[in-house]
Amino acid sequence: MGMKKTTSLKASFWKFLCMLLIGLIGAVAIPFSLISAGTSTGLITYADYSERCTKDLAPVIAATPDLADVQLPMGCKYLVLDKNYQVTETTLEGDDLDRAMEYAISGKINSNLNKQYLFVTRKNEYVVLQYYIGSQFTNEWLYEHFPSPEILIYIFIAINCIAVCAILTAKFAKNMRTQLSPLFEATRQVAEQNLDFEVGHSKIKEFEDVLCSFANMKDNLKISLEKQWNAEQLQREQIAALAHDLKTPLTVIQGNIDLINETELDDEQRLYAGYITESSEQIGIYIKALIDISRTIAGYQLHLEKFDIADYMGQIKAKASSLCLTKGICLQLETGANLGTLKADKLLLERAIMNVISNALDYSPPQGTIYVTTQKVDHFLHISITDEGTGFISEAIHHAQEQFFMGDKSRTSNMHFGMGLYITNSIIKQHGGQLVLSNSKKTGGAQAIIKIPY
Repeated sequence: MGMKKTTSLKASFWKFLCMLLIGLIGAVAIPFSLISAGTSTGLITYADYSERCTKDLAPVIAATPDLADVQLPMGCKYLVLDKNYQVTETTLEGDDLDRAMEYAISGKINSNLNKQYLFVTRKNEYVVLQYYIGSQFTNEWLYEHFPSPEILIYIFIAINCIAVCAILTAKFAKNMRTQLSPLFEATRQVAEQNLDFEVGHSKIKEFEDVLCSFANMKDNLKISLEKQWNAEQLQREQIAALAHDLKTPLTVIQGNIDLINETELDDEQRLYAGYITESSEQIGIYIKALIDISRTIAGYQLHLEKFDIADYMGQIKAKASSLCLTKGICLQLETGANLGTLKADKLLLERAIMNVISNALDYSPPQGTIYVTTQKVDHFLHISITDEGTGFISEAIHHAQEQFFMGDKSRTSNMHFGMGLYITNSIIKQHGGQLVLSNSKKTGGAQAIIKIPY
């Protein structure tokens, strides 16, 4: 779909500034135009009107016997003094009266004031006239109830300038927000993990460039995620196929065990045959669980139940000891006191623990020891498995939990497919826990800590 012509962000700002300048000029010009119109219609006087009228009136005041017969201009006030400068009559009060007296005596007045004074000598008295320098309303009601036209100009200019700035700024901000809304919408869609949407457009060139880059990033991300999903799907299928293929040799093993059990065996042989039978059955359960995990993206459905931790770890020790016995490895289990109960999937958790123990067993030196400790730390159950082997290389610590990782050749046999710790980590994550890998400072071997929340 074709885009309308875009403009640069710089041009948009210049346009805003020009509109603001024009608006401010209008905000100043309109009040002056109103004053000019009022002056031309006679509603407002010129700034020197009162001064001219008062000065023209001075000779009349000096010659007229009775001051009451003189018609003073609007806004003009007076002070009458006798020859001894005593007040006989006045329309002034407050500071105006004080300044008029000072002017009559000394002839000095503050030139910065817009109120000026004129001294008139009469036969038996003195008259000080106060007049206003500036425009005035000719209407008496307007003169009494409103400030002078000059003050009104400043008030109108201030109000107009504030209004112009507020309106134009709000309009500019709204336009910017409108132009940015496609970007906000695009980021919201990505945050909601939705990549099946069309990125909008903006009339601002810089924003449009960002949106185009965002659209390209979105498309590339979608392609990358699809490739990743396909790869993961392929891996799940491979796992399922591998687990299915394992059923055949497992069936052969179980069949031969059955044949062996039908022969005459001594007590020690029957004990070992029992270990083989138990282990093959456990392998069958693991294969079934592995197939179930590979069939669902969300993972295996947990079957949660409450159980006593101490008893459970005792069962783990019994099963693990049989494995260690075959390789001459010693297993030491230390269980903390007052561990209480845990709600988890017993089968999957056992599988996770046995995976780690099996991994430690494979890489323990002859006559070595595997240490298993169980303790409560904060709100987590910590199950630590430590061996006396060569430990993890740095790459393995960071990547050993990944599917099919086989980077540490010293801790990988030909029969391993990099699945043990990956499956363990998946199980622990499903329980809301964490698998932490490190090297033990005490034994020098590998250490895996399973953290399960209570």
